Amino acid sequence: MQIEDKVYDVRIPVPGELVPDMKDIYDFVVARSQKLIISSRDSDYWAECDLARKVSKQLHVQKYCERLLQQEGDGTVDIAGLRSDTSRCPICDSSLIHCNSCQVASCESHDCRGFSDSPFARCVKHKMEVLCFPCLQGQGSKRELEKCPGCNSWCCARDLSSCTGHPLNIPPMPCVNNKFIAPGLITAYAESARAHPPKRGSCMECKLPGWRSCRNKLCWSHSICPECTSGGLTCMCGEVWACDLCAEHDPSVFIRCPRCRRLFCYSCCYIDDCVLCNGSNLCYDCAEEVSETDDKELEEMPVKLVASCGSCEVKMCDLCESHLAVSCAVCSNRLCTPCVRDAECLCNRVLCDGCVTDHGCGLCSQRHRDDSDGS
Repeated sequence: MQIEDKVYDVRIPVPGELVPDMKDIYDFVVARSQKLIISSRDSDYWAECDLARKVSKQLHVQKYCERLLQQEGDGTVDIAGLRSDTSRCPICDSSLIHCNSCQVASCESHDCRGFSDSPFARCVKHKMEVLCFPCLQGQGSKRELEKCPGCNSWCCARDLSSCTGHPLNIPPMPCVNNKFIAPGLITAYAESARAHPPKRGSCMECKLPGWRSCRNKLCWSHSICPECTSGGLTCMCGEVWACDLCAEHDPSVFIRCPRCRRLFCYSCCYIDDCVLCNGSNLCYDCAEEVSETDDKELEEMPVKLVASCGSCEVKMCDLCESHLAVSCAVCSNRLCTPCVRDAECLCNRVLCDGCVTDHGCGLCSQRHRDDSDGS
């Protein structure tokens, strides 16, 4: 095989190491020229790519069959009498799989003689995601398939959890109020240096020892490795964990007892809070101790929870109950602000859920039925 230089009118022998690749190119061009030429009106980039992929796949199926015939000649494989199908293995009738990059073919059965000598990596969840090892190794640090360290299965890299590294040197950021995350915290997370480069975790089915997920949906990383979990805080109930930065800067994650300063999640049974202002009373331990000992100076005063919403039953403090709550027009139960918005009807009355059925007008009753159907 030679390369013809049209400029200088010379022929150069193809180096031996390039002969296999040149033969592949030659076979592809010949096979492609034998296909129906796409008209210029219907042709486009993706149609041409799809056709090229099909041609390449067929060539590799032919090479696969040639390899089996060579093995048959060696006496290692007997394919006499078995049908030949470009989508099935002629030995075991399993499906043929192709590398998504180079299109090389292999039987999908590891026990079959037709299984490629060069192993294939195949996503355990997405069966169409396949790469031969040479192509996989050629992708370097940006490999499309990775092995899960938990179950040792090949998975799409995008499906593996990842710890982006704990942000370094985040400055103190006082909150505007006790409801919302500190302004600028997300930007500080994004711009901060990290304790380590992104580190791979496990697939969605596995849970690696020491890896955790922060309760805050705006955390700097969806998954956090053991190296970065130090300093994280767990609620007294043991059900909710948050990283140290989110626990400190985002008041929507934990409630802090005004007396002992311990942190509790909002669903915890050890403390209560006002749903409207997010102020908390004392945790149950401190509430018992205060009655037995002298009060000590508190950094912030606990709220007094005096009422529960007549519809959703969340608790309200005395100030919010006086200024923000509204009474049901029939039973006078107090309703929190969200329930008041839901309870407003075209009849201009506010009714709790318990009074709509018995005392509501037709519009109120229809609204109540619609809400029940929607839930």
